[in-house]
Amino acid sequence: MNKMLSVNKLNQALQELKEISKKDFLLYTAGGELITKTVQTADYGESVIQFTESPAESQVVQGWIFFRIDIQGHTEYVLLSNSGTEIDNSYVIGRMAASQMRSMISMMQEPENKYQVLRQMLTGEIAGEQLTQKSHQLQFRPERYMLYVIRHKADEDAILVETIRNLLAGSAADYVIEMDASRTVLIKSVSDIPGADFEKYAWMIVDNVQTEAMMNVWVGYGRPADSFEVLARLYAEACTALQVGITFNGSNKVFCYDRLGIGRLIYKLPADLCELYLKEVLGENMDIDLDEETLTTINQLFDNNLNISETARQLFIHRNTLVYRLERTQKKLGLDIRSFEDAMLFKIAMMVRVHLDELQKETL
Repeated sequence: MNKMLSVNKLNQALQELKEISKKDFLLYTAGGELITKTVQTADYGESVIQFTESPAESQVVQGWIFFRIDIQGHTEYVLLSNSGTEIDNSYVIGRMAASQMRSMISMMQEPENKYQVLRQMLTGEIAGEQLTQKSHQLQFRPERYMLYVIRHKADEDAILVETIRNLLAGSAADYVIEMDASRTVLIKSVSDIPGADFEKYAWMIVDNVQTEAMMNVWVGYGRPADSFEVLARLYAEACTALQVGITFNGSNKVFCYDRLGIGRLIYKLPADLCELYLKEVLGENMDIDLDEETLTTINQLFDNNLNISETARQLFIHRNTLVYRLERTQKKLGLDIRSFEDAMLFKIAMMVRVHLDELQKETL
C-alpha cells in the first residue's frame, strides 16, 4: 500500500469523523508512531506502547480515551479520542470511530499487494516472465479489459475512487487504482460490452462523477486487451489520449487514442519545427494575439464548414458584419479563412502554436 496515499485517506477519514462528532482524534501504530491527527497536542507515543502491552480494552490518559484497533486478531493501531466532559458519550463515539477506522484500514490492507502490483504493471516496472508469474499468483481473472485513465484535480482522488467503486457496484473483475494526485485508473471488464459502447461507458464515468461527486474529470482510453501483460501499453495510450485531447480540444471530456486526428502528429513536433512552421504560415504575425470575439467567430465558421450565412445566423449578426470581421482578420494574419486552403493553414497553425506554448511551459 502506498504510504502517502494511505496517510491521506486516514487523515481524511479522521477529519470527517471530527466534523460529525465534534471530537478530536489521534491515530498511532501499536509501536507508538503517530500516523495522523486532527489537532496539535502532546505526544502520547509512550502511553500508547504501555496501553498496547497491557490487557486493557481501553483506558483514559490526560483527557484522551485509548481504543485498540485489532487487525486479524492483533493490535496494530491505537485510536485516541478526546473525552471532553461527557465520558460515557465520548466512549461510545470513540468506539464507533475505532470500528470505522478498523474497517477502513482492513479494506486498505487487503488489496494492497494486488493494487501495488497493478501500479507496477501499468508503469512497466514489472514485465515479461515476472509479469506473467505475478498475474498467476494474484489470480487476475482472464477477462477482456478496457483501461480508462481519469484525470481530475489534485487531491480529489479519494472522492473519485469512492464514486467509481459505487458505479461498479462491487464487481470483483474491475480494479480502481490511484496512480498519483491527479490520475486514477479504472481497469474495467468489458467482456459483455460491445465495442461501440466503450466511449459511451467513458461518458457514463464523466456524468456519474459530475453528478455524484460534483467533480470535473477527463477520461482517456485506448484499445481493449485480453491480457494484463499489455497494461503498460494501454496505460501509455490512454495517457497520450488525455494529453493530446486536452491540449487541442479541452472543451471535450472523453478522448480515444485511435481518434486523435492531426493532434497526434502535432503533439510529436519539436519546438524548432513548430517555430519554423509558424514563421512560414504567419510570418511576422506569428506572435499576434486575436481577441475573444475574433476567435469565437473563426471557430463558429469552422464548425459550419465555412458557411458564411449559417455562421452569421448562429452568431446573431448580419452577414455583412461577419464578412467585415473576416476581412479585418485577413489584414491581421494575411490569411483569408473563407477559403478552404487558408482555413486549414490557420487551423493547423493555431494547433501548432498551442503545442509550442505547452513545450515552452515545460522548459520553465
